[in-house]
Amino acid sequence: MGREGIRRRELIAGGMAVVAGGALTGADGTLAAEGPRSRRSAGGRLYDVAVVGAGLAGLNAARVVRDAGRSVIVLEARQRVGGRNLDHEIAPGKVVELGGEWAGPGQDRVLGLARDLGVRTFATYSRGDSVYFRAGGELQAYSGGIPPVDPVSLGELATTIAELNRMATSVPVDAPWTAPSAFTWDRQTCQTWISENISSPVARNLTELAIRSVYGEEPKQISLLDLLQAIGSVGGDLNTLIGSSQSIRFVGGPQQLSKILARRLGDAVRMGVAITAISQGTDVTLHSTAGNSYRARRAIVTVPKTLAGRITFDPPLPPALDQFLQRQPNGSVVKVNAIYRTPFWREKGLNGSATSEVGPIRVTYDNSPPDGFPGVLVGFMEGDDSRAFYGVGRAARRRAALASFARYFGPEALRPIAYVDLDWAREPFTRGAYGSINPPGVLTSLHDPTAEAFGALHYASSDSSALWSGYMDGAIRSGEQAAAAALASL
Repeated sequence: MGREGIRRRELIAGGMAVVAGGALTGADGTLAAEGPRSRRSAGGRLYDVAVVGAGLAGLNAARVVRDAGRSVIVLEARQRVGGRNLDHEIAPGKVVELGGEWAGPGQDRVLGLARDLGVRTFATYSRGDSVYFRAGGELQAYSGGIPPVDPVSLGELATTIAELNRMATSVPVDAPWTAPSAFTWDRQTCQTWISENISSPVARNLTELAIRSVYGEEPKQISLLDLLQAIGSVGGDLNTLIGSSQSIRFVGGPQQLSKILARRLGDAVRMGVAITAISQGTDVTLHSTAGNSYRARRAIVTVPKTLAGRITFDPPLPPALDQFLQRQPNGSVVKVNAIYRTPFWREKGLNGSATSEVGPIRVTYDNSPPDGFPGVLVGFMEGDDSRAFYGVGRAARRRAALASFARYFGPEALRPIAYVDLDWAREPFTRGAYGSINPPGVLTSLHDPTAEAFGALHYASSDSSALWSGYMDGAIRSGEQAAAAALASL
C-alpha cells in the first residue's frame, strides 16, 4: 500500500519532528540511517552545506553543492527519499504513483533531469472520449478538453479563462504583491471572485473544480492573487494548469529520479534523521530527535512551509518570516489508484478521464503503465471531499472511491484486483497536498520572506519557485537556486 514507514521515533514531540522526503524504504542500500555510528561522529565534522529534506528540491540542491566540490550532508526524516513523490510497485518495473507524477511541455528542468538520469517518459493515455457526470445523474461522453455544457455556460467558461489569464499578465511571478491591483485581488478569495463574475451554475462549478484540482483545496480558502501568480508561473494560461501539465508521465514513476540522485550522493544522505531545532552561531547546528547534531557552514531547509515553522530556531526567526510560515497551510488530498486486469474502459472507447459535479472523486485519469497492463484508474478526493473521510478508515474510502469510478465507467470498476490510496493530510512529514496555499491578505502583508536568507539558512521547495510553482520542475529550480545562493555565501 506504499506505507511510508514513518511511525516510531519520528513521532516524538507530537509530530513536531520535521523533515520532508519520499522513496521506498531500503531501496538504496548506500543510504545511511541515523544510529549509534552517526551519533558518535555527527557532531565532529563541519560540512559546507547541510540540506534538510531529501525530495527533489533537497537532492538537487545537494547535487549542485557536490558538483561545486563542496561537502554536503542531506538529512531526511523518513526512511525513504522523494518528498511528495511516492511510487507503489504493482508489477515488476511497473508502478502507480501515490504522489506527484505528471510533467508537461516547458518543464525543462524535470524533463532534462529525467534524460540525464536515463528515465524515459511517455504520454498520458488520451485516446478515446472523456466522460462528464452531472449532479442529476446524467453521464455524457465527449471529445476535446471542455465538458459538453450548454452554450451560455461554455461562453462564460471561455470568458472566465480569458479574464483570469489577462489579469495574470500584470502579476510579477517573483513579486506578486507589486502588481497594480495586488491589494484588491489579495483581499478576496477565488470563491468570491467566482461568485461575483460567473452567473452560470455550471460554469461556476467547473471553475471551482479546476481550482480545486490545482491546489487540492477549496476556492474559498485561496487568495485570488495566489491563483493569478500560479497562472503566471506556468506561462500565463490557466489551461496549462489544468491540461498540458498532466500530459507526460515517467516510465517506472518519478520517484526514481530521487532514488538515483540519492544513490549518486551515497552516504551523504542520512535517513530517519528528523530535525527539530536549528541554531546559528559561528556555524549552523541541526539537532535531531535522536539527540544527534550536525554542523555545517550553511543550511538549506526544504520541508513544507507549514512544517518549517514548527522547527525551533535559535536565534528565533524574524517576525515577518515566522508570521508568514504560520499562514502557509497545505491542501487536503487523498490520491486513489484502482488496479484492474485490463483497462476495460478503453474497450468502450473511453480514455479514463472523467469530470464530475459529484464527489468524492470528481477528476480521474487512466493511470495504466505504458503497455496498458494492468489497467489503472487514478482519482482524487480534494478539499472538503477529502476532509469528509478524516474520521473513517481506508475501507470506507475504498467503497466511496470505487462507487465514484463505477458512476463514470460502469460496474466493472467495483471489482479491482488491487486498490491503493494515500491520505496526504495524515503524513506527518508532509501534512497535506498538493502544496502550500496563500490565504487572502498574506502576500500583500508579508510578501514571501523565504526568498531571502536568514543568516546562514536558505529555503527551497516547489512552492517557492517563481516558475512552475508546485511542480517537480519548480522543486528542482528552487533547489538549484538555493544551492547557488548558499555556495555564493561561503
